[in-house]
Amino acid sequence: DSTNNNGILGLDKSNGMQKKILITFLFKEGAGPVFTLEMSRGLAQNGCEIHALLSSKISNRKDWENEKSFKSVTFIETGTRKTAIQATLSFFFNEKYKLKRMFQKKTFDYIISTFYHPWSTTVFKCFEARKKIVICHDPIHHSGVGLLEKWMTTHYIKTASDIIVLTQSFIPIIEKRFGYSKEHIHYMPHGRMSTYKQQNTTAPQTDCKNINFLFFGRIEEYKGLHILGKAYKKLVQSYSNISMTVAGSGDFSKYDSMFKELPQVDIVNRYIEDKEIDNYFSIPNTILVLPYLDASQSGVIPVALEYKIPIIASDAGGLKEQMNNGDFGLFFQPGNANALMQQMEYAVKHPEFLAIEKKKMAEYLKTLNWDVVTRKVIQI
Repeated sequence: DSTNNNGILGLDKSNGMQKKILITFLFKEGAGPVFTLEMSRGLAQNGCEIHALLSSKISNRKDWENEKSFKSVTFIETGTRKTAIQATLSFFFNEKYKLKRMFQKKTFDYIISTFYHPWSTTVFKCFEARKKIVICHDPIHHSGVGLLEKWMTTHYIKTASDIIVLTQSFIPIIEKRFGYSKEHIHYMPHGRMSTYKQQNTTAPQTDCKNINFLFFGRIEEYKGLHILGKAYKKLVQSYSNISMTVAGSGDFSKYDSMFKELPQVDIVNRYIEDKEIDNYFSIPNTILVLPYLDASQSGVIPVALEYKIPIIASDAGGLKEQMNNGDFGLFFQPGNANALMQQMEYAVKHPEFLAIEKKKMAEYLKTLNWDVVTRKVIQI
């Protein structure tokens, strides 16, 4: 409704019309589907006309299909690991032309690509838009990223007319690495991930007297699991009321021997579906640990915020900025297992820490509603 206060924000002042925005996301799983859905809803709440182009196998497809505030939602076949080559050939030789014909009479104010995908640069060329916008989650490549992926993601970022970053510290990095002037780099804080909290399942059984340290997310070398293992090994020598959960897909073989020796550790080495997230974040006395060696920002932090789970994180990249510039959370030097152990010990020795953190996080959440954070996008 363009007559209400939120709707006015979505008006294009140049012609008095609603801003028409195409949101694209071509992966299937992880935090991306929820981030993209929540952002799209926020833009729609601000009076924008929202169209979406998504993978047909996106994990939250039903939510997209049932959302009444969007003008159109289009799904395309992106394949699986086994059929990736076949799907790619079909897209480049057939499907991209169908998209061009389907949208040939429509010009968008923005096309917003929320996450990199190998097809993203080509997708940009299928549509007419005044601005092509990339949300840049990782302006600095994580350790372990291959040369081909580095080249492709750099090319993808450089095809945009404007860049959105989720932490302000990335602005000078984007300016220097990719040659954008500040007027084309825009800061938007990572909004809430409230969808996860709405998918509550059966409450897990757990010993509420224990402090449970949680590592959650894909197993990657840069995430510092060996640092967490060393810290926990030291801590468990002095405390028996602690446990640890490591949950996420990826190659765990490098850490298997280390973690097998540790007591009261639960390893769930597989992809965790959205409906299962509550099983990990609703455990009483849980503390999220991010032992990252390097980082841009973390998609797990907004989830922890929704559950008001205290966080211990390395002071890497934009993690501290994500946590209200360090107003909540405990921090340690990246790669320093002893420093991490000391912060974990502080949380164990000070039970009031959990209550204090929960209160701070509840206050900060109020500033991260998507209708609030997306107003910065509309003003580009």
